[in-house]
Amino acid sequence: MKSYIKILVLLILLAPIGSSAQSVVNVYARVTAVSGTSLTVSNATGTFTTGAAIVMQMQDSTIGTNTGNNGSFGNLSGIQSAGIYEIVAITAATSSSITLSGSLIHSFHFGINSRVQIISYPTLGSGNYTLNTAVTAPSWNGVTGGVVAFKVDGALTLNSDIKVDGAGFRGGAVGSNAPADYSCDPTTMFDNAGGVSTSWYGYKGEGIYNPNGVYNVARGKILNGGGGGNLNNAGGGGGGNFTAGGTGGQGWSCSASTTGGGAGGIDLSTYASGSRIFMGGGGGGGQQNNGVGSAGGNGGGIILISATSVKTNGGCNSGAGYVAISAKGNAAANSGNDGAGGAGAGGSVIIQTSSYSLNGSCPINVNTSGGDGGDVNNSGAHGGGGGGGKGIVVLSGVVGIPTGVAVADTVGTGGSNDNTSSAVTAGSGSSVAISGGSGIMFTPSSLLPVQLTAFDAFGINANAVIKWQASAENGFDYYLVERSVNNGVSFTTAGKVTATGSNSVYSFSDNVSALIASNPKIYYRLKMVDKDGSFEYSSVRAVSFNQQSATNIIKSFPNPATATVYISSAGISNATAVHATIHDMQGRIVKSYSNASFSGANTVAISLDGISKGQYIITIDGTMGQEHTVITKQ
Repeated sequence: MKSYIKILVLLILLAPIGSSAQSVVNVYARVTAVSGTSLTVSNATGTFTTGAAIVMQMQDSTIGTNTGNNGSFGNLSGIQSAGIYEIVAITAATSSSITLSGSLIHSFHFGINSRVQIISYPTLGSGNYTLNTAVTAPSWNGVTGGVVAFKVDGALTLNSDIKVDGAGFRGGAVGSNAPADYSCDPTTMFDNAGGVSTSWYGYKGEGIYNPNGVYNVARGKILNGGGGGNLNNAGGGGGGNFTAGGTGGQGWSCSASTTGGGAGGIDLSTYASGSRIFMGGGGGGGQQNNGVGSAGGNGGGIILISATSVKTNGGCNSGAGYVAISAKGNAAANSGNDGAGGAGAGGSVIIQTSSYSLNGSCPINVNTSGGDGGDVNNSGAHGGGGGGGKGIVVLSGVVGIPTGVAVADTVGTGGSNDNTSSAVTAGSGSSVAISGGSGIMFTPSSLLPVQLTAFDAFGINANAVIKWQASAENGFDYYLVERSVNNGVSFTTAGKVTATGSNSVYSFSDNVSALIASNPKIYYRLKMVDKDGSFEYSSVRAVSFNQQSATNIIKSFPNPATATVYISSAGISNATAVHATIHDMQGRIVKSYSNASFSGANTVAISLDGISKGQYIITIDGTMGQEHTVITKQ
């Protein structure tokens, strides 16, 4: 089960609204081994500290025996752990070792063809948070980078962009300059050039398999990395992610049936989900002999965002008219009369929230589109680059695209093989149907260790009653009810409740009679603790105890009652219509009154007709706000 805790360090100070600066809010390190709760790490980009982090398998030994010099080269043998990630809790860290609060749930692999990284997972702010400066990630460099991940405990207001365009798997380089034209080579799939220099072939784009210096060049794809262009002047293939990349253009001495163009990277749609995600594959490099070929484009990176709600306001990215959450694949540059590079595939975006509140003039544009292949700027038929495949968008906590959210998840267009009016183009990225429409998946939850379906807190006399309902509690241990008397700055434990199973309803009563005289408003949150010791916080609820003054004590009589109960409080005004609601102890509405009957000064009569025997909570909307009392129906 996935879980995480609040990180205790702010890694980067964000710049003011309108700044062109970009922030990196994560720290990264390569993981090279796991022993129990200890990770061996290297290549750290900064200092890790106590708090939440993500362990993610970026590449794995997925190619198996598909290494023959034939058309099956680079096919997927088994997905292994590629794309798997889990959220962990760091308890100690040095430059070479990180200690977790519990053992990893998933199996992570560390062979020569595999890469694993750990990424800090900060909670920005303390409660609501406004993002005023663009956030990005350092580009993937073969061992770390390419991922933006953060959480907000309250509402996340977006005033600026979150972008990892081209931060994913790297595009292949152009082959070295061949000394002359050679005949078409449609058969070489990797470093077996048959008597010519392998360095003349375009380099393959990067994907979920790390070749570790082997199989670097020629037209065979390497999983979702596009193949490089072959002799002569063929284009590179586009990278793949949720859909496959396009094939590179045929080349100078080839034909459509004997193409030397790089194969497009494979699609990973069977495996992509909220719990397994991939960076976009890199496009393959073009082949050149006149020094004017172009390299493949990089794939898009990964964005993981979790917040109670997501908002925009009038700031809207300093007047840009929208806020971007973007993991696009890069287009490849155009070439002259040599092969052009294939484009990078779109990356992956996961946004976990159940509530969107977007300003009508400030929408959110989510983009995981593939890039376009490079064009050939010459009248002779050469090799345009293949278009990149599309990425994936996972909207967790909703069942449709929210109002004000626009999603672009399109495949990239193949580049032109020449610049004539009748030019033939290289292959575009492929497009497939996907649940939810154009590249979108909807899931109940991707990241949270437990999903709260209800959470409320209110005062009854001198007690705060905290009620919540949870689902997806597999592997979950217990809840700590935490209380704050300093406006939510710090919290102490008020009590502990053991988890009992999915869809359970919980209630906790906290006697605060000694606190309310000097603290008329008390704040509560839940600390949700996993069996491995890692934990997550809920949002915060405030309970007002103004009604506890001598002139404003809510009373219910008779109690127990049979047919009618009378509710009396200074907060009930005879001049105002009073709304009353009866809930059972599981929080379900049993009966509601839009205009309760007055039976005397500051008193309403509530009929209990049709209600079964048992305990109930009656909520009154009075002039002092909501007031609650517990009654028993006999």
